[in-house]
Amino acid sequence: MKDIVIKAKRILEGIEVGFFDTGKEWSSENYADYYRYFSHPNKEVRKYSLLVFAAAVGNWWMKSAFVFYSHADIIYYSDLKEHLDKIYFIEDYFQAFLANKVAIKEEFPLLYNAIVVDLIKLDNENQFENVYPSVDPQLFFQLRETWIKSNIDTSYEYNFNDLLREVGLPTFLKD
Repeated sequence: MKDIVIKAKRILEGIEVGFFDTGKEWSSENYADYYRYFSHPNKEVRKYSLLVFAAAVGNWWMKSAFVFYSHADIIYYSDLKEHLDKIYFIEDYFQAFLANKVAIKEEFPLLYNAIVVDLIKLDNENQFENVYPSVDPQLFFQLRETWIKSNIDTSYEYNFNDLLREVGLPTFLKD
């Protein structure tokens, strides 16, 4: 599990300055199936796995990186076929987030809110069904139900220093 945290830290390097917005180090050397660790018994592993997901969603929202593909995308992108073991599949991450949403929200409420707000913005900009037409739309429906029930205002602006403190990371900017 130490390897997962080390890889995640490499992806997240500079997060205290660049938030979830700036491009991260998504190289194959840092790849792991982070979604598998959203409910890991070790808090450090859970935390870093969720932070990687938040960074991937934030990078997508800010257009600084696009790391998620659907399982069907490998048909259309021949270069993906060579790296099947190093692809961040959107279905896996969304399903794991949904399966663990209650625990995530309880343990890391600010991180949960940050992820949900970025997902709402992404879906409002271009519905997930349009971005991933091959993915079962029921998955996106479940996501939308989750954030409706979360009752999060889409204009929600979190203090990134507070989020960093919540997950036990050092801050950089003054409050």
